[in-house]
This record gives sequence, structure tokens and C-alpha cells, in this order.
Amino acid sequence: MNLELLERIAKSSAHTQNRVENATHILQNTSLLPELISFSFSIENKSHIRACCILEKVFEIQMDLSFKYLDFICENLSELKNDSAIRSVSRFIHFLVLDSVVKKNLSEKNLENITTACFDWLISDLRVAPKAHAIYTLFELGKNQDWIYPELKQLLEYYTGSESAGYKSVARRILKKLN
Repeated sequence: MNLELLERIAKSSAHTQNRVENATHILQNTSLLPELISFSFSIENKSHIRACCILEKVFEIQMDLSFKYLDFICENLSELKNDSAIRSVSRFIHFLVLDSVVKKNLSEKNLENITTACFDWLISDLRVAPKAHAIYTLFELGKNQDWIYPELKQLLEYYTGSESAGYKSVARRILKKLN
């Protein structure tokens, strides 16, 4: 792996300015993107969390860079276990399914992997942000997959009583749209 990239990841933080600087570096050196993606899903290394934060910002700035890597990313979503890594990845996954151009690049298998990961994140013991992104992603995917809305509605109704105020707010908003 590129030592400069490893150093950047190790020294990075979740601060917006830092993520933008690192994302800009990747955008100026797109040959580093495959390594960043691979490292983001190397969960045995604690720094993969920081790599996920950088990757989120890269795709937020230039989503089309993700197209070549969608299969790998979608196949490895379920490998992520850390809240912060999942938060970053769930956010850009949400962006993916909102973008109609990207949707055309998602295979049925990609959509299946995203749906599975989002439902898993929704029922896991995660903080609000990754769950909120999962809810919004599932809502968007449910527009084209009939079975998602009944399942999502059931989960939101079941978990709403035991979750935080932030979760309840998102759940109410989506339940209102589902009813």
C-alpha cells in the first residue's frame, strides 16, 4: 500500500476540513482510490474508520468515481462493524441510491447487498446516524421493491419506543410517508 496514503489516513481526523483536504488529495491522485477503498473495508486495521470518513467525502464530491467499485463496496457492506465506519459508508450509500444515474449502475446484486446491510444496520445496536441513513436508503429502495415498505414499517413501529429522540424523529417522518 502507498505509504503516503497510509500516513494521511493515520493522521486524519473526522473534522470536515481534514476530510476535505484528504478527499481533495485523493481526487487529485485518483490512482490512490482503489487502495483507499480496499483499506476502508480492512476492518482488522483500526484506521479503516478514518479511511471510511475520507471515502465518504470523496464520493460526496465526485460520486461517479464509485461506479467502478460498486460491486466490491456493496459486497463488503456487511463486513463493517464499527459505528463510525458504518456512519460514513451508510451516508454515501444513501447518496448512491438517491442519484438516478448511479441507480442505473447498481446491479440487482448490489441492490440486494445494500438492502440487506441497511436492514442489518437498522436492527443492530448502532447510534442514530447510521440507522437514519439506513432508513432513508430503505425508503428510497422501497420505491422500486414492493416488499421493503411493509418490512420497514414493521421495524420502525417496533423499535420506535426503545430508541433515541433522533431515531424517533426520523421514524415518524418515514412512517408518515408510508401511511
